[in-house]
Amino acid sequence: MNSAAVTRFLAGLFLASWQTAPPNSQPTQPLLPNAERIESGQQQSPSGDTIAYRIRLLPLSSFPGLPPLVAAELTRRLCMIPQSFEARQPENVIHGAFHAPGSSDWAVLCSTGGVTTLYVFFAGQFEAPIALRSQPDSTWLGAEPGGAVFGSSWGIAVRSSAELRATPQLRHAATIDHDAIDDARLERSFVIRYYQAGKWLNLNRGDGSD
Repeated sequence: MNSAAVTRFLAGLFLASWQTAPPNSQPTQPLLPNAERIESGQQQSPSGDTIAYRIRLLPLSSFPGLPPLVAAELTRRLCMIPQSFEARQPENVIHGAFHAPGSSDWAVLCSTGGVTTLYVFFAGQFEAPIALRSQPDSTWLGAEPGGAVFGSSWGIAVRSSAELRATPQLRHAATIDHDAIDDARLERSFVIRYYQAGKWLNLNRGDGSD
């Protein structure tokens, strides 16, 4: 092969490689399913001010106590667990008797694609969680006093049957013999979600509706 032929051959290889590679291509970054993430942005407050927010999302590995079937279902749904601006340790994964006295159930806030869903996993039905409600991650925001950057203000907690019966405005709302879910906008409002006779009650209203 003469020098002109070699030049044409090498030029052809260069052209082929240039055509098959996307312009400004970057090395593929490995997925890190066990890595913490920060969801950030800006939005307008009710008063018209522009506020910045940073929502911390924890991987499922931060919650080693989750039953394997619950963790598998959350993994399948690409869930990460949003943390409130008040969080000092991993939160928004709770365990209680939400279905009936003595049951071993779980409730989780799952963030996927910028939307968080409150899921409840009843014992024996871990592969079919109940989606109680959903909203964009940045719907409820809050900050420490004087804080310039806001975070999530959605938090869930267990309300025991004893605590519910001891609360005057709640104790007559239903026949209370197991735990409820405290579904709260921190420092502003909360709903007590209680499962009875096949439906979720809003004990705050006591009218049997969600």
